[in-house]
Order: sequence, then C-alpha cells, then structure tokens
Amino acid sequence: MTQILVTVNEDVTTKNIRKAIELLKGVVSTKVFKAKSGNDMKTLKQQAYVKDSLERAFGELNQASSDGTKL
Repeated sequence: MTQILVTVNEDVTTKNIRKAIELLKGVVSTKVFKAKSGNDMKTLKQQAYVKDSLERAFGELNQASSDGTKL
C-alpha cells in the first residue's frame, strides 16, 4: 500500500477535497488530520524526521546484513 500526504490551506474546504480523492480509482480510505497550532506542526515535522531516519537506518542494516558486512 502506498500513502500520499496532501497538505491544504484552511481556506480550502477539506470536505470537497476529501470527496474528490475518494472518487479516484484505487483509493482505500481517507482521513483528515488538523494541526491545532505551531507546536503541533513542529511535532509532526519531528515525527516525520524520526521516521525517515529510522527507515534509512533500517535500510542500511538490511543492506549490510545481505552483503555480509558489519556496520
């Protein structure tokens, strides 16, 4: 499964965008997450950074183990 993150301005009606995305072929589900303040956005950015770092480290670990080398 592949996920796509779409960020929209508060000016745009989220309901209409969600309906349009649901009409696309292959869409399984849609969810709306609202950031409440600047601190929440900072937390989301930090979580994305940690996730990216862990995925990269896991990939390097898998690559090293498949090559038979040590990190």
